[in-house]
Amino acid sequence: MLELYHWEPNGSGLKTLICLHEKGLDFTSRYVDLLAFEQYRPDFLALNPLGQVPVLVHDGKKLTESQFINEYLDEVFPEAPLRPGSAEDLWRMRVWGKFAGEVLAPAASTLGCHACLVPALRDRDISADLERILLPERRLAWRMASENTYGDDLLNDSRRKAGIAIARLEQRLTDHDWLVGNAFSLADIELFAWCNGLEALATDLLNSARAPATIGWLGRVRERRGVIAALAHARVQAPASAYVPGPEHSRWG
Repeated sequence: MLELYHWEPNGSGLKTLICLHEKGLDFTSRYVDLLAFEQYRPDFLALNPLGQVPVLVHDGKKLTESQFINEYLDEVFPEAPLRPGSAEDLWRMRVWGKFAGEVLAPAASTLGCHACLVPALRDRDISADLERILLPERRLAWRMASENTYGDDLLNDSRRKAGIAIARLEQRLTDHDWLVGNAFSLADIELFAWCNGLEALATDLLNSARAPATIGWLGRVRERRGVIAALAHARVQAPASAYVPGPEHSRWG
C-alpha cells in the first residue's frame, strides 16, 4: 500500500506526484495544508518530525526527501522505469538532482515565497504557529515571509541562481529533448518541479526569446499524462504559485 502526504503540486510535492503517476502506481493521496500549518500537527510529526512534505508511506515504511523517494519508487517498482540504464547516465541524472537541490530549488523557493507567500500571510498573525517549528532556519524563513523582510541581496542572489539554472538547461536542451539520454527521466521531473512556476516568477529570464529550448521542454513535460494527472491534485486555482519556505541556500554558492 502506498500513501503520499503532500501539499499543492509544486516544488518537492510535485516531484513525487509525477513519479507515482508516470509509473502508473495506485496510491492514496493525503493532502497536508501547509498554509494552515498542518505539517506541525502531532499526527503528521509522527510521520516526519521535521514537519516537511512529501512523505511516502509504503507498507508501513516512512520515506522522506522527494529526490530519494522517487529513486526508491523506481527501484521497488521497476515497470515504466524513470532512471536511465547506463551507469554514466545514472550519474548524470544524480548530478542534475544535486544541481536542482543546491541552486535552482532555493532560488525558486525564495522568489516564490517573496512573490506569493508574502501576500498570502499579509493579514495573518502566525506568531503562535512559528513556535511550533522545530528547525530555526525554517522558523526564520516563515518569519521573513510574514514580515516581508527579504533583503535585496537575497532576492538578487536568487535571481542570479535562477539565471544560472536556466542557462544550464538551455545549453543541454538546445539539441536534446530530455535532460539525460533520449528519454524522460527523474532528472526531468526534478528540474520541472521547480521550473514550472519560474516562468511567472522570472519572466525576463525564462521566456521564448531568451530560453526557447527550455520553454519547449516545459511544454513537452506539461503534455505528459503523468504530469497532467499530478497537477490535477491541486486544490487552488494556480498551484504553480503555491510556495512555503523550502530548501535553504547553500553557503557555498
